[in-house]
Amino acid sequence: MSALELKKMRKEAKKYLDQADERVVKMVYAMLEKDPSNENTSYHLTTEQEAILEERIEKYEKGAMNFST
Repeated sequence: MSALELKKMRKEAKKYLDQADERVVKMVYAMLEKDPSNENTSYHLTTEQEAILEERIEKYEKGAMNFST
């Protein structure tokens, strides 16, 4: 999944959650709270960093990046 697709999915999920009833919000919260991958999310990228990351992801997906060991 590309970063752009993920960003779109997050935006849509937020819309659903904003309109959800209390039961659904509690279930989603419980799932996110128990997800161990959410433990280290105290960092944030700047707008410039996000743009650089998006550019690099696009290059990677197009096969335009070179890697070496």
